[in-house]
Amino acid sequence: MSMESFEQNDNELASTFPVKIRKVPKSLEDIVRITKFNKSEIRLLYKGFKQECPSGAVTEREFQTIYSHFFPHGNCRDYTTYLFRVLDRRKRMYFTFEDYIQTLSILLRGDVKEKLQWVFRFYDISDNGKLTKQTIETILRSIYDLLGPNSCIQQPLTDATIEKHSACIFEKLDFHNAGSINFEDFENYCVHDAQLLNSISLLSATAI
Repeated sequence: MSMESFEQNDNELASTFPVKIRKVPKSLEDIVRITKFNKSEIRLLYKGFKQECPSGAVTEREFQTIYSHFFPHGNCRDYTTYLFRVLDRRKRMYFTFEDYIQTLSILLRGDVKEKLQWVFRFYDISDNGKLTKQTIETILRSIYDLLGPNSCIQQPLTDATIEKHSACIFEKLDFHNAGSINFEDFENYCVHDAQLLNSISLLSATAI
C-alpha cells in the first residue's frame, strides 16, 4: 500500500513547490517497519504534517516559523536551530516526514536508552560526543528563551540564574570531575536518578 491513500492532492502541489525539495514519503508499510506507530496513527500524523508543510520538506526557516506560532511570546530561534540539527539527520538542510516520525517514535514509544540517546544528541551541539557545562547552559538558555516570560519561575531569570542551574546539573553528571561527559556517563547517572528520568520523559514528550 502506498502513501497515495492519504495524499490525494500531491499532484496539484507539484507546480507550486520546487521539485528538488518536494518530498513524498515511503510506503505506509515501510514507515510502520521503521517506527512504533500503526497505520492509523501514521495517517493521522501525516495529515497534520502536510497541513504545516505541504511540500513535504521542512527547512530551518520554516521550522522556526512553525514554532513561533506555538510560542508567540518567546524567542524560538536558538531552540529551533538546535532541534533542527537533530531532525535533519542526513544534513540536507531540511527534514522530511520520515525524519519527523522516526524522531517522534523514539520520543513517545522508545525505551529509556533510546530516549537518553536522543536527549544526549540534542544537547551535544558540537557533535563531538561530549557534553560540557557550556553546552548544557546553551541549551537551557535556548529553552528559557523559547518559553519567554514565565510567571511559574519563582526567581528573576538572569544570566546568573541560568549559569547556576547549568552548573548544578553538570556537577551531578560529571562525577569524574573531567570537565566533560560522554554518553556512558550520562546514561549511568540518568538511569539511577528517577527524578531526572521523569524530567527527560517530560522533555521527550514535548520536544517536538
